[in-house]
Amino acid sequence: MALPPTLFIVCSDHPHNGKTLLARVLVDYLLAEEHDPFCFDLAFPEGALRGYFPGRTALVDFTTPEGREKVFGTLLARAGRDYVIDVPAQHLAEFCEAAEAISLAEKAQGRGFRIVVLYIVDREEKSLRTAMAVDEILQPDILVPVANRMIGSALPDGVPGPVLRMEPLDPEVQAIVANRRFSLRLFMLGEEAELAPRHKVSLNRFLLGLMKGFRSLEATAQGV
Repeated sequence: MALPPTLFIVCSDHPHNGKTLLARVLVDYLLAEEHDPFCFDLAFPEGALRGYFPGRTALVDFTTPEGREKVFGTLLARAGRDYVIDVPAQHLAEFCEAAEAISLAEKAQGRGFRIVVLYIVDREEKSLRTAMAVDEILQPDILVPVANRMIGSALPDGVPGPVLRMEPLDPEVQAIVANRRFSLRLFMLGEEAELAPRHKVSLNRFLLGLMKGFRSLEATAQGV
């Protein structure tokens, strides 16, 4: 059974908690699975995600009407592929308001998309309340809470449904991965052989947990 094209919205209400790293792993996972995702990086003008995928990422100033039209107009006019939107914490409320104003959930469904929100739950309890508000406003097919164990999370154990957990990364591995020349996709495919054995163990643990979670989302879409 073919998976429907998916609009992945990667977000959080706090900055600097691994959101762009999560979006990067997701894009590389989709590429490794032979998908063809296109990305919108709303962290204008820095564009961290765009730095890793310059050929398939649009860096957008979402504070402008032109920027909002570029995002929503593009994905609704060019359905049939996966999209990944990296939403900075400072633009989360604005993004939700704009999506609600154009009835994004309804229009996306009409064009054959499913919407998946990957929301990193930060350490404060307020982050959980914001996740519920985002779920209510965006009305995704599924909201996936994400706990980043490198920084801590208010996400309780035993939450039903798919949950993603970002395992701690060795600081030296973090520095290696941050290099734009390092390909997570090639590492996933077993073609990156330059890491020391202990670094491979750390990165494998980190990636395998996320990849297992991504596959559970595919199973959910297939009704497995």
